[in-house]
Amino acid sequence: MKKPYLSVVATSRNDDHGGNALWRTQHFVSGLAAQALAFEISIELILVDWNPPADKTALVDALDWPENNPYFQYRVIQVPASYHNQFKSSDKLALFQYLAKNVGIQRAQGEYVLATNIDILFSNKLMQFIKDGLQPGHSYRVDRFDMEPNIPDNLPFSEILEYAENHILRVNGSRGTFSYKQTHEDKKIGFLGNFLRSCMVFLGYVLKNFKYYITMPRSIQQLFKSKMGFYENLYSLWFHIKRQMGLEKTILHTNACGDFTLLSKKDWDSLKAYPEWDIFSWHIDSIVIYQAYHNGIKMVNLDSSHRIYHIEHGQGSGWTPEGANLLFNRLDKNGIEYLDDDDLEELFFQQIVNKKNNVKTVYNQTWGAPDVVFPEKET
Repeated sequence: MKKPYLSVVATSRNDDHGGNALWRTQHFVSGLAAQALAFEISIELILVDWNPPADKTALVDALDWPENNPYFQYRVIQVPASYHNQFKSSDKLALFQYLAKNVGIQRAQGEYVLATNIDILFSNKLMQFIKDGLQPGHSYRVDRFDMEPNIPDNLPFSEILEYAENHILRVNGSRGTFSYKQTHEDKKIGFLGNFLRSCMVFLGYVLKNFKYYITMPRSIQQLFKSKMGFYENLYSLWFHIKRQMGLEKTILHTNACGDFTLLSKKDWDSLKAYPEWDIFSWHIDSIVIYQAYHNGIKMVNLDSSHRIYHIEHGQGSGWTPEGANLLFNRLDKNGIEYLDDDDLEELFFQQIVNKKNNVKTVYNQTWGAPDVVFPEKET
């Protein structure tokens, strides 16, 4: 196959994280290959097998790979335990998701690079847009529809997409995560009802951060020297007003962005990809969305018909509204570091300061282990 148009980067390991990991990965691989052929898009899938368990079959050998597909090729890059063990918390986290994705993005050969995960299916309308509508200098985001995982065996991919559409649990959109039932109710209550609900969500944010808006520093000097002082939080307040009540296309859509962030390879290179912090992956995906925006890359939120489907998996392995407490309790109990909401807002504000001073925000010097030769298998 000639140089691919699109590189799709994901990471995993054969340890059954989240339950039925290989089964979910197989649906992801087979579906992507089927759409590459159907839409005649030259796609390379880069799957990073990070820190593979010594007692398990290598990921590349545990999956069935499509054959005789002129539009699809795969590369499985194996990052050994010896490399993983160099990082802090390597004994607590078996996989550093964004370090792994950076390894794939660094080695991607496509004109555009999509960072995603191994339990995602793509709608046909989205694939048509990818074929026809991509431009450099743009960052593309979509809504994620969580689906029931009980996909019947031996269905062709077209029927799997029908199953996904008919078995939706919740929608992760730019304004938040809601049950599928609630999104249907949104259409019934109309603009005024949605506006009032947005007001309630925003009021909840204000009450949560009330202390910032009633605590005035004693001097102007203190006002601007405080780590997260009055000015920073006023800006945060404005940002959340815009997020709840602004136009859809003006919102920085970070919800479930780890499952779909699409930029040109040159733009990924200019950002130096995801921050390489050896902590749990929470919020790291959001940082690169903010970073791209503040570095002058145009945000594009595709409408909800350009959706992706996420195959639901076990609670506690990733974030869901129902399993959030379980996830964070597990992280806290095991002493695993992660960015909380306040950390994210501080980083967001620092990007604003950088933009004001005409300084591009970049978190890495080298990234994706460019000088390391990892074992790789490919078609």
